[in-house]
Amino acid sequence: MKVKVRVLRKLGRHLHRPEHETTPPVVGELSIAESRDAELSRTIVCARLTDHLSESGFDLIPALIDAQVIWAVDNKLRVSGIERIEKAAYSQTWSVELVQ
Repeated sequence: MKVKVRVLRKLGRHLHRPEHETTPPVVGELSIAESRDAELSRTIVCARLTDHLSESGFDLIPALIDAQVIWAVDNKLRVSGIERIEKAAYSQTWSVELVQ
């Protein structure tokens, strides 16, 4: 599904409302599915935002592992999980808005 995503944390630090509201959203294709994680040696739920304009399907922002949908109301979702950046793991939350 095509969505706009705003990240609510940077390297695990919560961004205050003015910080994340002034940052332009990233538009892409949202998928949330189970997959096998080789690093953790287990199945995880992974949320990905991929480029909706190309067939390459590369991630526009770091994927969320152990992703959970916190709430979904009026074409908006909140998804939280863990993102990996340079072999470090950080808590992350996405504010997601469906694009018609």
